Amino acid sequence: MLAKDGIDRTDAVFHYNQHDYFYYIQVSGYPLTRQYMMNHGNIVSQFTAWQTQQQQAVAAGKPYLLGEMAAVGPQGLAGVTDVFGCALWALDFFMYSASINVTRVLMHMTDIGNQSAWQPGTIGDIAPWVRPSYYGHIITSTLIGPNNDTTIAEIDVRSQELQDYAGMASAYVVYRGNTIYAAVVINMKEFNQTDTESSSTQLNFTLNVPPAYAGSNLTVFKLSAPGADSFKGVTWAGINYQTDDGVPVAASSNDTTTTLVSSSGQLSVLVRDTQAAVIIFDSSSPVILQTLTSSGTSPSTTTSSQPSVSVTTTASIATEGSSGVDPSSSADPGTGSSSSSSSSAGQRRYVVGNVLLVSLLCICMAAILL
Repeated sequence: MLAKDGIDRTDAVFHYNQHDYFYYIQVSGYPLTRQYMMNHGNIVSQFTAWQTQQQQAVAAGKPYLLGEMAAVGPQGLAGVTDVFGCALWALDFFMYSASINVTRVLMHMTDIGNQSAWQPGTIGDIAPWVRPSYYGHIITSTLIGPNNDTTIAEIDVRSQELQDYAGMASAYVVYRGNTIYAAVVINMKEFNQTDTESSSTQLNFTLNVPPAYAGSNLTVFKLSAPGADSFKGVTWAGINYQTDDGVPVAASSNDTTTTLVSSSGQLSVLVRDTQAAVIIFDSSSPVILQTLTSSGTSPSTTTSSQPSVSVTTTASIATEGSSGVDPSSSADPGTGSSSSSSSSAGQRRYVVGNVLLVSLLCICMAAILL
């Protein structure tokens, strides 16, 4: 309407803005469970309501942002937004938002809300603490990095026959400049603290990557907790952020691993139910803390092909070909818009500008508030 009426002739409109919640108590009209929240298909479905608005923003050359967002409004839900399952929701939500050119996401956080990434003061007998969802913020901010040259694209796994895992797996590729920086794979099938790990409680993600990476031993950082219902015990890359003062320390356990890229350009990563993994391709860029170093090599190459991924519960069955995302296409880093986008899943390409600036502020404020 603003564009049609010519109201923005003097650039009076800075951005297009929407706000929403994944679920809102006494409004959404259906019961919410952790598994419903931990479902990539449900996240994708929610964004269909904003698709037209987002496209209008791109056409007008304006950033599109979610000015108020949370998993559950207005104040979260105990056992859903204050446990580890919400960390996986946050990571998947942020990554998918970036992949469809949402420029910023501002998360609704209050000092007493269960939806906040941390609790800054004592409430009843609960001392200040960092909630698991904070890990979704810190991982996304780490992947985006400081240089305003990051591209995030979804790798299509939704079209694959995943049977019991349908809607519960997602994958992304992260570029910095024209080079693959990382791949992110998320297994959101619910696994709780009382469940027993077995070969049937994990997914094997097999990625086809450019052959230039053949022979590389890549570091795999994992986002883990005892279960989707865990309040504490959350680690990312062997680091614990749930400390009394909010300062990260080495966790008591570290499930960081490596994966070897085969001569044909394949790598495989096992991801337990309710767990995420980040495969680092560029070991020259620091990740998290200086005390953590990558054992992988960093091929000095650029690529115009995006990794493809096959997901299975039992064996590595690789898909052939790649989705053809071109990281060298022109884009405006200020808005995140791209001139080479596609409507098909896994072929979207957007440069992330100031996506999740609030997450960066959260990182800086955590130590102060705690």
